[in-house]
Amino acid sequence: MKRLDNININLSISDMQSAAYRAFRGHSSKRDVKSFKQDFDNRCMRLFLALKDGSWKDRISYRSLVKANNNGKVRHILCPSLDTRIYQHLLLNLLEEHYSRKDNLNGLNCKPTCGITSSIPSHSIIRRLKHIYYDRRDLHYCLVIDQRKCYEHITPKAFRKALKHIVADHWLIDFAVDVCFVDGKLPIGTPASPFVHHVVMLEFDYFVKSLSSASVRYADDNFLAFATKEEAQMAKWRIKNWWWYRLGMRAKRGSAQVRPLSVPCDFCGYVFHRNQDRTVCGHDKGYVSVRKATLRRARKCRSDKSWTSYYGLMKHADNYALMRYIENKMKLPALTQKIRIDRKMDARHVEIKDLLGMSITIYDYELRYNSQREVNWIKCLVGMEEVVDGERTGKILAREFHGNYQGIIQFMMACEREYGKQAVLPLEEVEIENQCGYIFKNSTNQLTYIET
Repeated sequence: MKRLDNININLSISDMQSAAYRAFRGHSSKRDVKSFKQDFDNRCMRLFLALKDGSWKDRISYRSLVKANNNGKVRHILCPSLDTRIYQHLLLNLLEEHYSRKDNLNGLNCKPTCGITSSIPSHSIIRRLKHIYYDRRDLHYCLVIDQRKCYEHITPKAFRKALKHIVADHWLIDFAVDVCFVDGKLPIGTPASPFVHHVVMLEFDYFVKSLSSASVRYADDNFLAFATKEEAQMAKWRIKNWWWYRLGMRAKRGSAQVRPLSVPCDFCGYVFHRNQDRTVCGHDKGYVSVRKATLRRARKCRSDKSWTSYYGLMKHADNYALMRYIENKMKLPALTQKIRIDRKMDARHVEIKDLLGMSITIYDYELRYNSQREVNWIKCLVGMEEVVDGERTGKILAREFHGNYQGIIQFMMACEREYGKQAVLPLEEVEIENQCGYIFKNSTNQLTYIET
């Protein structure tokens, strides 16, 4: 495939604007983004001119953060400034499409439509591993191997060498290296860092596919399945040597494990199980569970917000009983103190028969239609004076009634055709009576005498 070339010549201000809009996603409430939007065209022009004359490097800056995961793992993250983020998104806009043409989808992290629980089967870690565990009965062993601190060990030299396979423009290669690395190190937490790792691992993704047709990579975690234990052992050492001699990386100590597929495997937070003595067309071929440590935290979950996160994890596994247990344990009154929803004309329901003989005011109504486009349902929001111990309080109670009351429906439709809905409402001093069905008092042409 032809490599990208002459990018610098064809760059325009619209490319910078597109990168800025992409950098705003998920950050629109931040102060620096709001300030940028107020002077959007001029700020984009300054970034574009700085890119052309080479002074853009002076605009690159980062803020250091420390994040701790639930498992106690501490990460030192570099948070890029808005200008830095825009330049990185410009690089992604220039390179992502060309990279995707060469991508064999062995790596499934940080790509559009890809992920652990993607809805597209071929782009989902869970779906791919389920297929291996349930359907690939010709495979009996797997290799799970991780890279040791992959971001720290990716060098500008390795990235530059990998980038030359898809890019021929020397200016773009220099720009990519300078905008993605900080003091010769690839930082954690920037938009471009996962893409750099993908580019460096592109040749490796093709290499592992030659070792096993059932191969999946999620960031630095790799899973390969084989028919025999000997094939898995051979692949382990070939991968270790490939990482060391090509990239200067090591496998994480103790991570390179060859095990039978009959033994449960923990990968990306999910544990995959295979039931033996099953056929491809049979049932109960295996199941998926969530990591035990995650389940322990889920059982102790007391926060509604945290439970939502655990629910998102567990709904993709076979943990229905535990999900029901936790859900039933949560008290509805505690939830409704914080969570409320808005419904149209939402008020306490009252039976229409309880309104007979009362003077009410109709403030709003809604009509609904059946499949034949005939009105067969009405909902009315009504107000009535509040009476306590026989005395009026001066407050108006809000109530609603609904149902297929054709007498009321026909009258409201006639009023709407004649005057319009807004002119009719509110409809005051209304009384309801039961005359061959519920109607508004004096709203029908009733017969009094039979003419002979």
